[in-house]
Amino acid sequence: MAFRTVRQRAFDILERDIPGDLLADVAHYFLIAAILLSVGGAVLATVPSLGIHGTWWFWAGERAALAIFTAEYLLRLWVAPEHPLRRRLPPLKARLRYALTAPALIDLIAILPLFAGLTEELNIHSLLVLRLLRFLKLARYSSGFNALYLAVQRERYALLSCLLILCAGVLMAATALYLVERTVQPDKFGSIPAAMWWAITTLTTVGYGDVVPVTVVGRIIGALTMVSGLMMLALPIAILAGSFSEVISKHNFVVTFSMISRLAPFAELDAPVLGDLLPLLNSRSFDRGHHVVRRGEAASNLFVVLEGCVERETPEGLERLGPGDVFGLIPGADISPTIPVRAVARTKLLAIEANELYMLALRHPDVIERLAALARGADAVAVVV
Repeated sequence: MAFRTVRQRAFDILERDIPGDLLADVAHYFLIAAILLSVGGAVLATVPSLGIHGTWWFWAGERAALAIFTAEYLLRLWVAPEHPLRRRLPPLKARLRYALTAPALIDLIAILPLFAGLTEELNIHSLLVLRLLRFLKLARYSSGFNALYLAVQRERYALLSCLLILCAGVLMAATALYLVERTVQPDKFGSIPAAMWWAITTLTTVGYGDVVPVTVVGRIIGALTMVSGLMMLALPIAILAGSFSEVISKHNFVVTFSMISRLAPFAELDAPVLGDLLPLLNSRSFDRGHHVVRRGEAASNLFVVLEGCVERETPEGLERLGPGDVFGLIPGADISPTIPVRAVARTKLLAIEANELYMLALRHPDVIERLAALARGADAVAVVV
C-alpha cells in the first residue's frame, strides 16, 4: 500500500494534475528550465567564435541534462500504471503501452544522443538535430501546443481535404507546364515529376525563381497557378485559425484524464468512457466575484467544479459548491427557474454544452444518471435525452 501511495504521489507530481500542488509546480518549471537551457546550450555550441563546445562547464551541463532527462524518463515509465487509462492493465503492459506513445518516444530521443556522446566521441553536428528535438518536450508542458493539437484534431478531415485539393492543383499545374514547356526547356520541364517542383513553389507563393516558364502560354499558366495558390493556401489557414481560436476560448487550461478521474462524477469510469468524455469537457476559469450563471439566464451548460468554490442562491439561503459538485443543465431533472451562481474564489470549472450533453446521453446514459444524481437540483433544467 505504501509503495502504491508513493507511486501515485510521483505520478501526481509529474503530471501536475492536482491544482495548487506546490511540489508539482516546482518540478514542472524546473523541467521546463532544464529543457530551455539544454536546447540553448546546444544551439550556442555551434557558434565557433564562442568556443563553448570545448569548455568543461558545457559538458558538465550536458551530463546534468542526461541525469535529469533520464531520471524523468525512468520515473514516467515507473508511474505509467497509475494513469487512469492503464490502471487495469498489468504493470509491465501498462509501461510498454506508455513507452510507445509519442511523448515517451520524444523523451527517449532526448537522452539517446547524450548516451551516444558518452560512449564514443561523435561530431557535434551529427548529434545537433537529435539534441534540438528536446525542444519538443515542451509540448507536454505547454497549453498552446495542446490547443494547437486539439485544433488540428478537430479539423483533420477538412485539412485533409485541403491537402488533396493542393495535391490536385500541383498535378494539374505541373502537367500543363509539361505539355507547354517540355520542348523549350527539356532539362526543367522534361517530365511531370520535374515540373512538380515549379508547381509546388508557385502554388505555395514561394517562387524561388530557379525554374520559370519562358513561353507566353506558359506564363499565363504560371499566373493562373499563382492566383490559385493564394486561394488554396487561404483555406487551411482560415480553418486552422478559426478552430485554434475556438479551442483557446473554450479551454482556459488543459484537462487531462488524471484530472477528471479524481472527481466524484467521473470516478471509477472505464477508460473507453473517459476517452469519450474528455473531448466534451470545456475548461473555464472565473475570478473571485464573477458570475458563472446570472439571474434569469438560460442554462446552456452542465458545470462540474474542478478547483475553487462557487456560491449560489437557494430558497434556504446561500449554498457553496466545491470540487466534484455539479450544477447547471442536468438531463432528466425537474424544471425550475435558473438561479445565479458566482465564484467565491479563483475557480476552475469543467463545462459540457447542451448538444454535447445530448450526445453523451445517447452513448453513455449511466454517466448522465450519475451526473443527475450528484447534482443538487435547485437550479437544474430538464433536457430531453
